[in-house]
Amino acid sequence: MFTPLWVFDVAAARTAYEYLSAEMSMVAYAKKYAEGLSEHYNEIKAETILETATNLLEFLAEVEAGEQAAVILNDYCYFRIYFEQINRPRKMKSMFGSIEDGSKNCEYNPAITIKSFRAYVFGLRSQVVPVAPKDWKLEDDEHIVNFKKIVQKTVSILDAL
Repeated sequence: MFTPLWVFDVAAARTAYEYLSAEMSMVAYAKKYAEGLSEHYNEIKAETILETATNLLEFLAEVEAGEQAAVILNDYCYFRIYFEQINRPRKMKSMFGSIEDGSKNCEYNPAITIKSFRAYVFGLRSQVVPVAPKDWKLEDDEHIVNFKKIVQKTVSILDAL
């Protein structure tokens, strides 16, 4: 089974977020998410996550997000977890399986994620997309059991090699 698109989107955004919030190479965070996702789904390359996270940060620089960049990335993670699209909440409980179940086809692609992220950021400016509640933290979310374990994993300087 392949990594669902929304999980890939969150992994890429979280890679960029952690890079902005810590003093470690973005490569280390991309590897962390690639290895973690590869334990649950078909292999995903760290380079793919790294490329996507880099593009997210480049776009945030283009729109001059400044110190709001980390907040926007966190809000995007919340949005992708709780919403399939604008005004379409994700069903968090299913009779069969969980929201983290893999997909039969490879749906993720860096270009799709960038397009989604750009639309989200422009939606933020128009105030038509939801933002994360003030006290929401991805690492504490109870709906993403497997992904939460990846988020909580720490990285070291050796992971960047």
